[in-house]
Amino acid sequence: MPEDRTTPMRQPQWSRQDRNLDDQETVFADQDSPTPPTLPLGDQEPAGWGPPAGPPGFVRATPAGGTTPEPFPAPKPGGFQPSAPPADQTMVIADRPKPVFAWLVVVDSPDRGSIGQVHSLRPDTTTLGRAAGNHITLRDDTTSSQHARIRIEAREGEEPAFVLYDMGSSNGTFAGDKKTYKDEESRTYRHQLQDGDYLLIGETSLAFKKL
Repeated sequence: MPEDRTTPMRQPQWSRQDRNLDDQETVFADQDSPTPPTLPLGDQEPAGWGPPAGPPGFVRATPAGGTTPEPFPAPKPGGFQPSAPPADQTMVIADRPKPVFAWLVVVDSPDRGSIGQVHSLRPDTTTLGRAAGNHITLRDDTTSSQHARIRIEAREGEEPAFVLYDMGSSNGTFAGDKKTYKDEESRTYRHQLQDGDYLLIGETSLAFKKL
């Protein structure tokens, strides 16, 4: 059997002595002591301006253009500039037209169920008659389909007035006070109503009330 001539490898002489990491010193190349990082010039602010926002020597850059622009442009000369009234000045309320309220109350009628009904008059024109298209429908066969109308009229310097007009009815329209409104002399084509007047339309009696 041939002799084994392989040369055995030399094992390195490792030292098992543990080194204490606390005893090691950090060495900085070409520096005697560590220095803080250099800040960009744009982030520097003048000394004494505002509260300190970082390490000593921190400077905030001033925006280009100097001061901060206004949030809104200044109004142009001659433009609309609303102004509030002085604090010690009372605002005057503009004159408003005085509202007028008026009603017709059914006091007698062939339709007994309608007695006592209150009908508000419109601020322009109110129509009365047997047809359903009228503002005030009267269930009375002696009234015309479009019997009469009441229109509010205003004259300068006077309060608005409610004026009754007959619309060419077959049996006519009557108006006046409570004692005479059914008389033939009370038949009318145009009558300016007064508070407390009575109307006779066909066989239906109505009282006019104005506030």
